[in-house]
Amino acid sequence: MTPAAAQTGRRRAVSRDALLAAALDVFLANGFQAARIEDIAQLAGVGKGSVYLHFATKEELFQAVVDAGVLGKLQQAETVADNFSGAASELLATLFHNNLIDFWDSPSSGIHKLVVAESQRFPELAANYHDSITRRARSLIESILELGIRQGEFRNVDVPYTARLILDALDNELIQAHAFADAASEPFDAHRFIDVLLNLTIAGLRNTKAPEADV
Repeated sequence: MTPAAAQTGRRRAVSRDALLAAALDVFLANGFQAARIEDIAQLAGVGKGSVYLHFATKEELFQAVVDAGVLGKLQQAETVADNFSGAASELLATLFHNNLIDFWDSPSSGIHKLVVAESQRFPELAANYHDSITRRARSLIESILELGIRQGEFRNVDVPYTARLILDALDNELIQAHAFADAASEPFDAHRFIDVLLNLTIAGLRNTKAPEADV
C-alpha cells in the first residue's frame, strides 16, 4: 500500500468513526424515524454525501451503530467467558460487574430503549436487533448456566427460560434507567442492583449439595 493510499484509509476510518458517534447521538436524541442524515453529517463535520460513501441507507447506518456500540461489548463478554476457568457463579459476577457495568456506563446503552420504542414502526430493525443482540446475549447466559450445572454448582433448571428471566431483568432496568433518569428521586446504583440480582440468581440456582463458591 502506498503512503497516499494508507493516508486515505486512515481518513476514511476517522470519518466512519465520527459518523458512528454522531449517528448515535442523533438517534438517541431524536429516535430512528426523526433522525436525519443531514443532522448526522453536520454533527460529524462532513458533507451529507460522505455519509452515503460509507452507508447506503439510514437503516444500514443504524445497524453499524448497533454493531459498534452493543455487539462489540457483547463480543468482549463472550471472549471473557471463553477464556474463564473458574466457577460459573464467579463468571457471572465478573461479566456483570465488569463488562455489563462498562456497557451501562456507555452512551450505547440507550440503544436498547430506542429499539423497543421504535419496534412497532420499524419491526425489521427490532428483528435484526433481537437476532444479533438479544438471542446472542441469552445464549451467553445459557452457556454459563449449563457450565454451572455441569460443574455441580447449579441445580438442574429450565436453562432457556432462566436465561430469559435474567436477561429480562437486566433489559428492564436498562430501559427504566434511560426512560426515567430525569424523574428518578434517587440516583441509580448499578453495582448495588447487580449485587442484588446476582445474590438472588445464585441463591436460586445453588445446588445445596455442592460447596459454595465465593462471589
